[in-house]
Amino acid sequence: MEKKIVLFIALILVLFLFGCTEQKQNETGKKELTIYTYDSMISEYGLMPKIIPKFEEQCNCKVNLISKGDSGQVLTTLVLEKENPKADVVIGIDNSLIHNAIENNVLEKFTPKNIDKIKKGIEFNEKGFLTPFDFGFIAFVFDSQKVEIELNNFNSLLDSSLRKKIVIENPRTSSPGLALLLWTIKVYGDPGYKDYWKKLKPNILVVTDGWDEAAGLFKAGEAPIYLSYATSPPYYAEFEEINYFLAAEFEEGHYIQIEGIGIVKGTKNRELAEQFIEFMLTEEAQKEIPFTQFMFPVNEKVELPKAFDYALIPSKNLEVDPKLVEEKQEEWISEWEKIMSS
Repeated sequence: MEKKIVLFIALILVLFLFGCTEQKQNETGKKELTIYTYDSMISEYGLMPKIIPKFEEQCNCKVNLISKGDSGQVLTTLVLEKENPKADVVIGIDNSLIHNAIENNVLEKFTPKNIDKIKKGIEFNEKGFLTPFDFGFIAFVFDSQKVEIELNNFNSLLDSSLRKKIVIENPRTSSPGLALLLWTIKVYGDPGYKDYWKKLKPNILVVTDGWDEAAGLFKAGEAPIYLSYATSPPYYAEFEEINYFLAAEFEEGHYIQIEGIGIVKGTKNRELAEQFIEFMLTEEAQKEIPFTQFMFPVNEKVELPKAFDYALIPSKNLEVDPKLVEEKQEEWISEWEKIMSS
């Protein structure tokens, strides 16, 4: 008898708690959109905290932001979850990773109604799977008060005065690191890039896992040159009041990075995902990109802040075919690792 009473009470409690949960969900009545992206995007000073509240107000919905490390790790997560996708939108897959994403069938095609807002020429080679939301160029940023030679091409980085004075990122763990490797392959070809890296190696102080560590070493004065973006100097000018940290323009041209936003294949919130992508192209969202992403906005009507006078806009853009990157990336990185460890 006592056991029956205990079981009855337990059942009542379960039903009560379930009812409370259901009531709470019904009270909010909001759809939820889950977005996968990389760490800096959702940091205190990142883009998402600036724009998500505005979108939530517009759509009367709740956005769940989930960071998965860097852009490569974001894509890896999508591939691992593709049989049971947990995200609706992915932000941060770039032009070096897009073919990988398409081959793994983790994206759904979508063309925003307001795609005409994007600057001409800023597009992915494989169209329809990702929508560009910002872009920039890989560059070497240097302290012009400490570097005495002119940095105007790849050969200038080989100068003996720069021995152990350059910090770069690892192409296996960092998107700018991978972009640098591809940049040298575009300029010197394969296998020519190997000879260049052998010559550059003595001038490299350290190879970091990510951009944050490299930027920290540069700012601390550990090295006068580091691999970054052509849009990094505006940060130092605006927030550090330093106008002598500059981006070197190379005669060979600069590797372009286009970041995209896409719909995760299998989403159950397709309509809301489409709304968010279209919101990302509006001036309201795009005007936040310069001082959060420190990249160029794709919306051609957005006026750049004054500090972006210090940004480098290369006269020549370079890119390696994403299909070739997908085919050869592991081989190229492995060869690079052999050179750097020898």
